[in-house]
Amino acid sequence: MIKYFAHKITIHPLWLCSEDRMMFSWILISLLVRFLKAQESPIVVYAQIGGTAILPRDVSVIPNKESSFYVNWYCGLDQTNQPTISKNPQSGIQKGKDVKTHASLLSDFSLQISPVQDFDFEVWRCEQHVLTSKFTKTYKLYHVTIPKVPAVMFGDPLSLECKLDDSSVKPSVTWIPPENSDCHQNKLYKKTISIKDVSRCHSGVWTCKVKYDGREAEATTTVSVIDLSPSPPDPIYTSASPSSTVNIPCSLSSNIPWSVLNETGLRGGSWNFTPLSDQKQQSLLSLSIGPVVRWDITPDTDSKVQGRELKDQDLSFNNLPVSEKIRGEYNCYLKFYSKTLRSKVKVEVLQVSSSGGPRVYVGQRVNLTCTLGHPHAPDLEVKWKCRSCSSLHSSPFLSIPEVTMEHSGQWTCELWKNEKRLTYAVLSLKIEKAPVDIWLCVAISSGVVVFILLLVIAIIGIRRHKQIMMYRRRKTRFCCCKTPQPQGFYKT
Repeated sequence: MIKYFAHKITIHPLWLCSEDRMMFSWILISLLVRFLKAQESPIVVYAQIGGTAILPRDVSVIPNKESSFYVNWYCGLDQTNQPTISKNPQSGIQKGKDVKTHASLLSDFSLQISPVQDFDFEVWRCEQHVLTSKFTKTYKLYHVTIPKVPAVMFGDPLSLECKLDDSSVKPSVTWIPPENSDCHQNKLYKKTISIKDVSRCHSGVWTCKVKYDGREAEATTTVSVIDLSPSPPDPIYTSASPSSTVNIPCSLSSNIPWSVLNETGLRGGSWNFTPLSDQKQQSLLSLSIGPVVRWDITPDTDSKVQGRELKDQDLSFNNLPVSEKIRGEYNCYLKFYSKTLRSKVKVEVLQVSSSGGPRVYVGQRVNLTCTLGHPHAPDLEVKWKCRSCSSLHSSPFLSIPEVTMEHSGQWTCELWKNEKRLTYAVLSLKIEKAPVDIWLCVAISSGVVVFILLLVIAIIGIRRHKQIMMYRRRKTRFCCCKTPQPQGFYKT
């Protein structure tokens, strides 16, 4: 260093007085002492196994603008070792033979080791050469360790510790919690932290940030909280059609292997359904635990329900055929020896129907209904759309006094909430003119009815006339006269 400064700052001793010479000598001596002291005490660098460590090159002795300088990085203090990695103006950057360390040079020729391995926690030496000057600096890697934390059950306690190897510096530790949506957590300034009741907010990557001597190092660990993802705040809205299906979501909040769940005490699971109509709970699927984890169909369950193999944290109930019968609440259970986790989802089915059926004749009155099977919430809105509609109708019930051919086509009922369409149902309405044979049948039927009525009236009249005649015959009187008359009876 002294030679380098003497090379850069040329001050002739004869130009200085005796006092200035003495002061200049003290400056050179103090610089030399500082240099030797720096050489004796390696610079502290903290790193985590598997992480990244950066050993900064001292750019104060040789700035980057110097193009004709050499940099050699060595592992260990053995002077006979070959450089791990080096830079020279002629051949550029070169790595030593049989080097296992994942080393590379940054733009300023500082050393970067990534990922850091256990044998990298050594003394590192950086030698810089320019002309006849040589500058050496040593570094020492120290461990930052976070003991591995097993998967923890929702509601159980959690402890995290950031362990540091002893060194000549006094580091400070800050814990940074994972960034999860809808979770606001503060930084923690302790080496060891304890959480009484963990939640899904604590699941994710925790970072231990170490600050020391103007530098920083980070160590991370992943905390897996065994819990189900939060239930959807709103129901699932779908519409009834012959080919449509719906997936009902349920999943673990963390991607935890099934082997870990089994070690934690998993003993089963199920999907249950409570219909909107009768409120009687039904079992649909049960969890089969083994080499292959799967949902199996519960006996006496609708044959349309399908089981499936589970390969990740997704526990959803898939491909459920949609009809008005699936309206209700679905519960996903995951049962452990210590507690049972539950997620519930409500399914609403929008259905549209016509009072006259899909085929209607001109002039007939038709009532259209769009419903969820029960009165919908005040924040839900129903909108009707059709080819002949001049404006949107916002009532679940739509009445057409006399249909015409213009009403033929698709009628779409849409369900909206806060300017967002949730689902829709389509009804194809076919309008036809009444055929001639129908009117002929109506005329013939009317003639027959009139003929029958006339026949009945005639029969009633004849019978009444006969009754009157019989009544008159009963009141006829007969007598015997005293005046001799011809033998026999006579009418008087």
